[in-house]
Amino acid sequence: MKRIRQQNPLILALAIIGVCAILYFFWQGYQQHLANEQARSFFGAPPSGAVGQALKAKPKPPPQ
Repeated sequence: MKRIRQQNPLILALAIIGVCAILYFFWQGYQQHLANEQARSFFGAPPSGAVGQALKAKPKPPPQ
């Protein structure tokens, strides 16, 4: 512990900032990966029952 305190505090601060930047970079990559997976599953899923039936429904005759 004594040796760490004897180091230049500027170098220690830059090292901590560097470690935080690396963690942030990997976290952003992970979040982007999750967002891509969710978008792929959302747009790749079949339409729900109500939407599918509405598209296949025959139009009603006009009222007379």
